[in-house]
Amino acid sequence: MSMWCEIVGYIAGAVAIAGVVLNNRKLRACFLLWIASNAMSMWLHVVASMWSLSIRDGIFLMLAVEGWYRWTEKGEVT
Repeated sequence: MSMWCEIVGYIAGAVAIAGVVLNNRKLRACFLLWIASNAMSMWLHVVASMWSLSIRDGIFLMLAVEGWYRWTEKGEVT
């Protein structure tokens, strides 16, 4: 893997951790961070031909999008 893939991997991990912090504080923006981190992770796993992990990341990505919309339906926008 190239140096850029390593950098994207570190960024994706940091963004995911930030998403957990926001989730612990009950802030809806956590889903945006998870969407970004899952998209980055999915790209990395596709580049590395790690298909099972890229499918997992795609599922996590869809769940984060669902969470974003479900939070909106509750009328809680923080």
